[in-house]
Amino acid sequence: MSEIIPAAETGTAEQAAAEALKSYLSEDYEGAVKGFEAALLAAPDRADWRELLEKARANALARIDMPVPPRYAFTREQLLAPPGVRDGDLPSPPPHIQPDAMQRILTGLGSGIGAVVTVVMETTTTVFGRIAGFHGRVWTNWYQRGGPAGVLTLAFMRNRLFAEHMTPVYPNGAKIAFQPENLTPPGGVTHFRTADGSWNNLENPREGSAGTRFMRNIPLEFVEPETPESLLTPNPRVVSLKLLSREGPMKQVPFLNMLAAVWINFQNSDWISHGENDMDEMFEIPLAEDDPARKLFGQSVMRIPRTRRDATYGAAGNEPVPVTFINEVSQWWDGNQIYGSDQATQDRVRSHVDGKLLLTEDQHLPLDEHGIEVTGFTRNWWVGLSMLHTLFAQEHNSICDMLKASYPAWDDNRLFNVARLINAAVMAKIHTVEWTPAILPNPVLNTALNANWYGILTQLLRRGKDKKTVAPINIRNPEMGGVVGNPIDKHNQPYGLSQEFVEIYRLHSLLPEELVFHRHETGEELERAPFTAVRQAGSAKLTQRMPMSDLFYSFGVQQPGQLVLNNYPRFFQELSIPGNPLLDMGAIDIFRARERGVPRYNDFRRGLGLAPIQKLEDLTDDADVVRRIREVYGDGDDAVEQLDLMIGTLSEGHRPTGFGFGETMFQIFIFAATRRLQADRFYTDSYNEETYTAEGLDWIDRASLKLVLLRHHPELEKTGLGNITNAFEPWDNDEVLDLERHPLRACYPELKSDPTKGDRYRA
Repeated sequence: MSEIIPAAETGTAEQAAAEALKSYLSEDYEGAVKGFEAALLAAPDRADWRELLEKARANALARIDMPVPPRYAFTREQLLAPPGVRDGDLPSPPPHIQPDAMQRILTGLGSGIGAVVTVVMETTTTVFGRIAGFHGRVWTNWYQRGGPAGVLTLAFMRNRLFAEHMTPVYPNGAKIAFQPENLTPPGGVTHFRTADGSWNNLENPREGSAGTRFMRNIPLEFVEPETPESLLTPNPRVVSLKLLSREGPMKQVPFLNMLAAVWINFQNSDWISHGENDMDEMFEIPLAEDDPARKLFGQSVMRIPRTRRDATYGAAGNEPVPVTFINEVSQWWDGNQIYGSDQATQDRVRSHVDGKLLLTEDQHLPLDEHGIEVTGFTRNWWVGLSMLHTLFAQEHNSICDMLKASYPAWDDNRLFNVARLINAAVMAKIHTVEWTPAILPNPVLNTALNANWYGILTQLLRRGKDKKTVAPINIRNPEMGGVVGNPIDKHNQPYGLSQEFVEIYRLHSLLPEELVFHRHETGEELERAPFTAVRQAGSAKLTQRMPMSDLFYSFGVQQPGQLVLNNYPRFFQELSIPGNPLLDMGAIDIFRARERGVPRYNDFRRGLGLAPIQKLEDLTDDADVVRRIREVYGDGDDAVEQLDLMIGTLSEGHRPTGFGFGETMFQIFIFAATRRLQADRFYTDSYNEETYTAEGLDWIDRASLKLVLLRHHPELEKTGLGNITNAFEPWDNDEVLDLERHPLRACYPELKSDPTKGDRYRA
């Protein structure tokens, strides 16, 4: 608990409020509610007490006093242990499908063409990139070129990152998690994903699994945790208050809905988590005399727990980086947020009947004894995650029904594991060809992202429902034939997500202060809820009284916040979390990058091979933004070098056309967007009929978020969802869709040329 500055006790109301504040700071939120209510009866005009009462009510409703999930931490023995796949966890491998003569001819044709295309593409990309370059004095210029030149520039930038920006985090010669040589793969791992992500690589079995290290995307010389003094310079709380605090109404992204904000949270739960912080080691951030939290809560410091150390650091000596951290979840794109990253969790979320996941009779996730939904990952839980976890649990069960109809002799375990493969691929496809183009609606990038999944040739030759991820003649080249279904390529480094990847996904500015709920049939407003009240146990309390169709519609018509300075949610700056009643997530966002050895903005750009800024005016043409930054970082020559990564990225005013964020973050995006697919055996060498079934591949080809939503909530067809193709765009029902709100229409000539055609035309 933070230090309490004693309040003057001048009367009964003051005493009641003082006792209520003590209750609040000791996480007795129900007691705090009663105390503030009593104080306000005697002094109803005290706005500060009323504010604390509302915070206490939301925390009590959401049961923020309760750790979710229960606290745990990996031990050294667990982190060094071999994969724990037991006999019977996975089905036996399916029979090998022997290609017929025609298939062998087509495969050979695809391989031959691919070999030629690869040489031509690599040569053309390298020569073009070296001659044309990819940035001017400071900023990249790929988006100014357009067409093939823009795509070639993007490819050159990505290839440069693959070649130069994968810094190993395990000693030279050591396998991931220091595993011994010659471990024998257990049965089934050749064709099915394991619970913890192990055995994706049969030669390096812990690669990408839960309990392994985050890698690095910057060279070794840039990986350096800051000193105790520099950790607090400038004060992260001051940075948050001065440069992040939302002023006035939220600045909205016109071309996205709230499902886009929820989706990236949902996907991050699949990819990255540092797990439980070390509550026994706390950093203290001083609060200034005029800090609003000091005035409201009577605090002189804010305490931040240390990120839990990697217990395996130094296990074999010769560590290549000065600090490492552990990812508590499987790093593969495997849907582990739904299925869990360990066998015990996976067993708990399954029904063990027909391969299905546990759902109640009314198609909700079941609740545990604390009123929290039962699913694979519940850290930082809120109603938006509950909606998507429920939706894709339903999707999993529908896949099971399809597979059982096609393969009635299959048992529960085989149905479950094949359905998991298909469901994970559906989510990966939605993210690749729908979410990322939606938040970065640029025609060149749209082409490049679709090429990642389908290949440029499929993009050129097929449209809409005719697209096949794996074409009959599959060109074995990642650009022309697509990454998915083509050979695995790890670019000479084991797979893992990076610490830099974690930092660029700090997208809290997308969130509004409150959620507004509507009836999907009429659009009538039903109620409003502060974000703090729909977390943890507050999530199920909402979903139990409000239909999912109304929730999805409400998110479809509400818009998220822009990723710019001074647009950070105010509730996040005085947030209560389990074990810590007062925390500023904005200060946390700044502090974690410093603590974890991610360089500040200019060194981050240098580490990625980008040009550093020379002066703050390089960031933006907005003089007011520059003035605000100087107030915090000073106006000396070192101000640009002190600039924190997140502040720099949010300040970038020179952004690629249509982008929801700037180019510095985008470097990690283009790297990870390809690598998550290309390094995963189940999206490359094993993306085939033998592993997924023909029916499964067809299911993935037809999938979109809109289709998934309508499969489980057909009543939404009559809302704006029925009028658009990309479900992350605003659910507008207008006959003519506004290009400012639906910029992806510009990517499709048949829609752009005839504005009277709604997106129903293309669907």
